[in-house]
Amino acid sequence: MYLALTIIFLIIISIVMFGGSAMMMNFLFLIIGGLVVWAIIMRNKSIKENINSVPEETLHVVNLEKGGVFELSGVGREFKNYTLKVLAKHFYMDGDFSWFELECDDGTENKVWVEVEDDDETVVSVVLEKTNLKAVRLTPELLKQIDYDESGRAGKGYVYSDSGNATYYRFCDDTKAEKLYYWDFIKGNKILSVEKWGDNDYQVFISQKMRPSQIRVLRNKG
Repeated sequence: MYLALTIIFLIIISIVMFGGSAMMMNFLFLIIGGLVVWAIIMRNKSIKENINSVPEETLHVVNLEKGGVFELSGVGREFKNYTLKVLAKHFYMDGDFSWFELECDDGTENKVWVEVEDDDETVVSVVLEKTNLKAVRLTPELLKQIDYDESGRAGKGYVYSDSGNATYYRFCDDTKAEKLYYWDFIKGNKILSVEKWGDNDYQVFISQKMRPSQIRVLRNKG
């Protein structure tokens, strides 16, 4: 908003000063280019500030960056223990609400995905499995109806929690933004998440919320 107003103001000033000449256009392009770069830098700074609400030196899941190492215990039905190394960090934003995703290596060929929300409290969830709409008794039409009613169910006992438009920033980079729509359903400590990318690409995940006692950060970054 402020950036747009600034550009309009500069255009008016430039027209007054240069009378629509080629010099005016070159001046405008230079200024607008500088403002765009400044806006990207400030946006990325804002993203990092939203992510890091705990002092950087503290060993904490919200401070995990690429190269960081942490442990999760009691994951899934088999109560597995993981030692995870962060390969990449990605950021989501829905209005003023934000969360991030850690792409992790557990020492095998499979990646482990961990989401972290840091609002009134820190909520950590680890993806247990990837599934599909049919397996959780959902359809695109049913999801639209759930949005309209702001209530509904999915799978075996999952209850609608929330939904909305979000922006995904790959590697927390403002220049790598993608749009998606999401739905979350809750059952105990399990989360069923549906993400819609593009017109008809639905991705469905089942995750487990972790208690603080199940998380131990060994180092924040590499």
